[in-house]
Amino acid sequence: MKVLVVGNGTTRFNSKSQYFINRHTGKMLLKIKDEHEVSFAQRCKKLGDNIDLADFELSKQEIKHIDVNPKSLYNLSRFFFELFKYEFVYIFFPGTLSRIVSIFCILTRKRFGLYVRGQFFMQNKSDRLILKSAAFILTVSPQFVEQLSRYCSDVEIIKPMIEIELADIVPHKGYFNEPLKLLFVGRVEARKGIYELFEIYEYLTLNGINFELNIVGGGDLFEFCKKEIERQKAENIILHGMISDRQVLHALYETADIFIFPSYDEGFPRVLYEAMAHSIPIFTTFVGGIPGRMIDNVNCIEIPVKNGSESAKIIRYYIDNKAKLISLADGGRETLVYILDNLKLHEAMLLSKI
Repeated sequence: MKVLVVGNGTTRFNSKSQYFINRHTGKMLLKIKDEHEVSFAQRCKKLGDNIDLADFELSKQEIKHIDVNPKSLYNLSRFFFELFKYEFVYIFFPGTLSRIVSIFCILTRKRFGLYVRGQFFMQNKSDRLILKSAAFILTVSPQFVEQLSRYCSDVEIIKPMIEIELADIVPHKGYFNEPLKLLFVGRVEARKGIYELFEIYEYLTLNGINFELNIVGGGDLFEFCKKEIERQKAENIILHGMISDRQVLHALYETADIFIFPSYDEGFPRVLYEAMAHSIPIFTTFVGGIPGRMIDNVNCIEIPVKNGSESAKIIRYYIDNKAKLISLADGGRETLVYILDNLKLHEAMLLSKI
């Protein structure tokens, strides 16, 4: 069967016409490729080295990439002619391109399934029709299931697309560093709470906390971060950029004392799974699918959205309570063990539904 997977992010390409996407999505494509002919469609941009976490090269795996610009009528019309070649379309939802492709599938009676990975899946009037018309909906967040089930009779929770196994999960390291090591991993952009991260830094510094803040990732605000670090002479903020080497990234998780995630919107971020696997106490906003897995004061501490100063006060309050931090770390680890031990559905479910 010819299957088209439509992403809702950005594909990175270079001058050699090499296309790069997130490795987790790439591995899913390889699973589909084992049984079907698969192509991947997504908007494409030439991006700098420190712009995102795309490190899976499609051309090496002989997977066709289709560049789709939803703002170009000419590009879209060419894409729609291409779309007729495929028997099934699997769409990462929501997103501008996702909505356009879904409506096209409805109008042409082409079968499609949805992978709901973001919280804004009921923002437009057309979304209800799209959800009702999908052959099935898959999601990793229990938070979304009840709402999605109102529109589609076939909604399943699947294993998150992560590389973590039960054997990878480790207990808390049993001590805290001096200075305390704080860690953020994610895209360096406004909606991930980067401005709030600097507010947290300023508050903790003014309150005499001895700490080091590690920021991992690339994005639109990468240069802003560099300038802000220089302006504040913040030698204890380390801007790592994108880290593709898994061993280097794991080393940062292994030594971290606190994980901070002040994001504005999410499906369920993989970085929280990584933090739980390393038994790091988590301070996170409760947006999107996060409250479907995270429980305040049990496996994390909730911090407010777009409020760095209040988030900083909460973090400051718990810094001195090491026993509570270890309890949160234990709660996070137990949550991840449950997810990996009980959710057996993964890409195999997707293949069977296709």
